[in-house]
Order: sequence, then C-alpha cells, then structure tokens
Amino acid sequence: MAERGEHLAIGIVLFCALMWGFWWFPISLIEETGITGPLVGVVMNAAALPVAVGWAVTRRGQVSPRALLGSVLVGLAVTLYAVSVTYTDFLRAVLLFYLAPAWSTLIECIFLGRRWTLKSVVAILFSLAGVLLISRGDVSFDSLGAIGDWMALASGLSWSIGLALVFTSRQAEVSRVLVVTALGGIATALVIAWAEGSLSGPLPDPLAWIPANPATLAFLALYVGVLLAGTMWGAFRLPPAIMSYLLSVEVLGGVLSSSLILGETFGLIEAGGAAFIMGAVLIEVIATRRIVKPTG
Repeated sequence: MAERGEHLAIGIVLFCALMWGFWWFPISLIEETGITGPLVGVVMNAAALPVAVGWAVTRRGQVSPRALLGSVLVGLAVTLYAVSVTYTDFLRAVLLFYLAPAWSTLIECIFLGRRWTLKSVVAILFSLAGVLLISRGDVSFDSLGAIGDWMALASGLSWSIGLALVFTSRQAEVSRVLVVTALGGIATALVIAWAEGSLSGPLPDPLAWIPANPATLAFLALYVGVLLAGTMWGAFRLPPAIMSYLLSVEVLGGVLSSSLILGETFGLIEAGGAAFIMGAVLIEVIATRRIVKPTG
C-alpha cells in the first residue's frame, strides 16, 4: 500500500512538473494586461490563494513550525526563480536553479542518512547534461554574477531546504501549508518590487484590474492553484532529491510546450536531453527508495 502511494505521488508530481513547463504562457497573459516585472509574481501567487484557502477551510489539522518555514522557503524559491529570468540569461537561470538536485542530495546525505554513491553522481550529471542538451548549450556567460544569477542560485538552494523541511515535518496539513507557500511567494515578489522601485510608480488598481480580466484570473487560479497544490502534496510524501529531479522535467515541458504552441524546434538533440533528464529521474527514484518519511 505504501509503495502504491509512493507511485501515485511520483505520478502526480511528474504531471505537475510537465505542466509547470507551460508557465511562460500565464506570465505572458499577465503581461498583456499591463503588469510586468516582480508584480507578475504577486499576481501569480495571489491567483493560487482562492484554491488554497478553499481547500484549507474544508480540512482540519495542525501545521508544525518546521512545515511553515519549509513552505515559506518553497514560495520564496518559486518566486525568485520566476523573477530571475527577467534579470539574467534565461538558460543560465534554468541551469543555476537546477543545481537543486545536487543540493537536495547533499541535504539527504548529511541529515537523512543517505549514502553518497556513484548513482548520486551519475544522476546529477545526467540531469545537468539533459538541461544543456535541451538548451543546445546556448548559454551566455557574459556578465556572470548578475543579480539574476544570484536569484536563480538562491532559488534552487531555498527550494531544496524548503522541501527537506516539509518532508521531515511531522505535523503538516497540506492545504494550510499551500496557503503559506502562496503568501510567501507574494511577500517575496513585493520585496523584490520594492527593492527595484516598482512600487514607487503608479500601480494597477485591483478593483479595476480584477473585473477587467476575469478569464485570465480564472485560468491562473486553475493553473497555479492546482499545480502548486499537487506539488506541495507530493513534497510531503517524497524525499527532497526525488522532488527536485521530478521537477527538472519542467524543462522538458517547456521545450515541448514551445514546440507545440510556438512551433520551435524539437529534434534529436532535444530528444537526447529529454532522455538524460528522464534517466536521472529513474536513477534517483531507485537510489532513494530506502528514505522514508518519519512518523509519529
């Protein structure tokens, strides 16, 4: 029964990862309404709140401080990653964020009793090779060290630490954690907007913007709310390294979505990259089966 539950969690998170690959589309919808920069992160996280709050009011349960901190860090990571691509080269941001599998593996080795093995090294190399192949190695290292690079690096590290805290928390009602994750994302986006001066100019009036964009809001609530819920649900059931590897499939989802919708190239090189990423996922799933969530 436990194994069946693990397989279900892997399947749900894998599906969410593929769908996260379409994240450029809702961002473009928001930007078409006149909202840009870090404020896009505010809107996307706020759109998840109705789903999160609606789920939370139907559930009972407590949430430990560890789970709350972990969920805040996950919200921080998601928003930093989304905003980082506006400050640095997109592919470089992706590569820096997807050091997360390496961070998560190290966390498991240090704190969860996992042994560092050759499988761990191979999985990390496969994951990075897959991202590089899908991007065709077209990564610019000009101005390396820009603020966007640090955001992407910090987002991957925050993601790994947040997942580890959520996974090892013993009191955690997922719906309430989802609310905190969305609020953490909103707070992060607002801080970035304040730091760069986006809050000093004229701001959109929510009372006017919301009635003017009902279809966009409905789509955002469905997309962000449901996918974030599925991702956080899986985070309570799967070790952080598996979660990080599964979420790397988002890169594949992004390439597939741009190929299907925008007509961009998806050839043998991209297929090879996809094979490497899926190989890393399979290796990691096999390598971490002995790590179980604490009970009690």
